[in-house]
Amino acid sequence: MKKIYSKICIVFSLLILFSACDNWLDVDEDPNAITDSPSINEGIYLTGVEAEWTQQAVTFFVWWNGMKDWLLWYAADGTQGYETRFEIATDYGIEIWNAYTGALMHSNALYEKAKENGNNRFQAIGATISAWHWFNMADYYDQAPLDEALNGAEFPYPNVNSLEEIYTHANALLDEAIQLFNASDPGELVPSASQDYIFGADYSKWTKLCYSLKARYAMRLTYLPGKTATGQADLALQYLENGMTSNDDMCAWDHLDNLTFDSYIYEESLYDYSAEGMTPSTYIVNLLNDLNDPRRPIFWTEAEQGGYIGHNSGSSSVSGEKPSRWSMSYCTQSYPDMIMMYSECLFLEAEAYALKGEYAAAQTALKAAVRADMEYHGVAEQDIVAYLAQSELSVPSNVEAAQELVMTQKYIANTFETTESYFDFIRTGYPKLDFSIINQVINTNTFPRRNPYPPDELEKNPSIAAIGQPDYFKKGVAWDTKSFSWR
Repeated sequence: MKKIYSKICIVFSLLILFSACDNWLDVDEDPNAITDSPSINEGIYLTGVEAEWTQQAVTFFVWWNGMKDWLLWYAADGTQGYETRFEIATDYGIEIWNAYTGALMHSNALYEKAKENGNNRFQAIGATISAWHWFNMADYYDQAPLDEALNGAEFPYPNVNSLEEIYTHANALLDEAIQLFNASDPGELVPSASQDYIFGADYSKWTKLCYSLKARYAMRLTYLPGKTATGQADLALQYLENGMTSNDDMCAWDHLDNLTFDSYIYEESLYDYSAEGMTPSTYIVNLLNDLNDPRRPIFWTEAEQGGYIGHNSGSSSVSGEKPSRWSMSYCTQSYPDMIMMYSECLFLEAEAYALKGEYAAAQTALKAAVRADMEYHGVAEQDIVAYLAQSELSVPSNVEAAQELVMTQKYIANTFETTESYFDFIRTGYPKLDFSIINQVINTNTFPRRNPYPPDELEKNPSIAAIGQPDYFKKGVAWDTKSFSWR
């Protein structure tokens, strides 16, 4: 677990604890609530809420529990004690569920306290972060409790809400946040640039993030029964008109070189199984080789034989034939932990136009998306132009083929960035990941498509017990309905 998040969250917890110590015998006091102590206000709370948010987005479930293997970004070099079987226990991903008593509870506490005090900017940030948590809960668990779960003493067995109900609640929070970020009266207390570590109290960027998130989750419902692909595409395009406009708008936690707080990709590289740094899979290396992708020398070192060569997870390389590694000049200590990238907005636009059959507009958006990612990584202009000129980057005049091209390019751009490639594959089936290159894999069609419910929830909450534990290979969440032959 990342040290920066752990240390901030420890400090965060101590602040909450000490602020609740006016009366040690007051057993009715909620230790997770922001108290009325003059020294503990929304400003003190904010950085901890943002740190927990980033931890929830990047560390939990995503990198520590297999997603980098599932998405074929990574292949373990070695066999001893390592299997990539796509097998998960019933308590897998419980860190996401624990947001009810952690990150989500705290962002909601920030929201409620700021609302009570009339501090609109803090309320807006609390609403935005809480909305993200709600979307995340729905996407991993499908049916889950809403606000009742944040009031355990009052609702020990909270009722379960549908994914659509959770999405509606989260979208309402984003709408509220947009209004509050732009309200003429910010309230008596406003965040300072240092307290708002994510955006430095730049509310125009927060507003763009809200619209961009609305576009992301509109596209998530493309195949939800009762919705249409073109209708969701229209919604996404509408939101993107007010979304991110450059790489400067990206939402990320920036790590500092002069501290011992590391990005996840740096620590994963240091403690990789091979002891030589993370090894890219054969799939992703071949994908970029086929396109002569100029990001290769940025992402990877050259193999011992020369060129860029990937690896099949679960086997051992031999001296003289060692594959490429994820470059430590890429996996730096200060590499940001990402919540949402600008290029994602452009890929959402490209997919939306493709679903509408507007292929010329999809082509323009696709090229802009690839360019945005390459510029972010520092690719030279002449290399960007040459890459985009390839016929392989021409959007086909066919919805399915156009969607495949967009999602494949989005997958490349999203490598080691966010969870979107996981959800994109489940939703669309693209890119066509080749799981046969993984030794000892249990399922060559798909990785788990949702999280199982925690065992104690199944045992204790009748609402969860009534749903039962789904088969996570066969039953995804409500929007996971698209049929494709290789699943």
